[in-house]
Amino acid sequence: MKLLLATLCLNEMEWLPRLWQQHKDWPGCIQWVFIESADRVYAETNPELVTDKGLSVDGTSEYLQQLAQQDPRVVYVPYGFSKHDNPAQGKVDSRQQYLNIANQTKPQFVFVLDADEFYSRNSQKQVNDLLCLTNGGYNAFIFKQRHIWHPQSINEQPLFQYEVMGGYWDVPHCRGWRWCPGMRYNHNHNTPENAQGVSLDAMVKRYDKKRTTPYCVHMGFAANRMLRSAKHKYYVARGEGAADGRQWYVDCRQAFETWQPNQHLPHKASIKPFDGEIPEAFLLRVPA
Repeated sequence: MKLLLATLCLNEMEWLPRLWQQHKDWPGCIQWVFIESADRVYAETNPELVTDKGLSVDGTSEYLQQLAQQDPRVVYVPYGFSKHDNPAQGKVDSRQQYLNIANQTKPQFVFVLDADEFYSRNSQKQVNDLLCLTNGGYNAFIFKQRHIWHPQSINEQPLFQYEVMGGYWDVPHCRGWRWCPGMRYNHNHNTPENAQGVSLDAMVKRYDKKRTTPYCVHMGFAANRMLRSAKHKYYVARGEGAADGRQWYVDCRQAFETWQPNQHLPHKASIKPFDGEIPEAFLLRVPA
């Protein structure tokens, strides 16, 4: 098993120490590439959160520099500003940077790990087992996300008390890719193409349908309210919901800022007690 982890970062010190602690021993990980980059639309929408080089203002840069010095598997690329003709695809260039490195390293799989996504150690092993087991020409792999719900209105309650389901939170996200020579992001920052320009999600293996399969715990809806609000403003500014049929994405995301206990969420989403595995890094005191 040869796995390359790929993480796109901007102002992630809320999660980075635990992200590193949780995944640094992922079995078969031969390289972990961190790209630090600000989408131009994000920078224009939230200028106070981006340096003049398109990097973080919260210590992320220094933390990643230190990781790269400590672990030879870590590659840190302070890429800076990224943009695209389509404002909704501003992350294409920044995400391409980890594929450029993968095209040199030649792993078996590229696994995208956002800075607020956590796989338990048991789930890491299960993900590997399923990736290696899969045949039949599948080039893309979807694993389940479970979204922890911890907005400001319940800030005093335990972090892993609730999860949110339904609506936007049931949208699947493709995170695993079988590496192939020349793969690149072109018109879609979520989905790379092969060297012939064919989208790699043409053959997707879905592992997100059964509760018994591995999953990540997504902390994006337990994040610092200011940073969550900045992301939401960015999504709106890049045009989401204006003409793409995804206003319901906007409605769901915005609910994080206003939700109160016993209040209904948009699009039949619901809150329930979280009964899954708590990633090990959240059970330990992790230094910043």
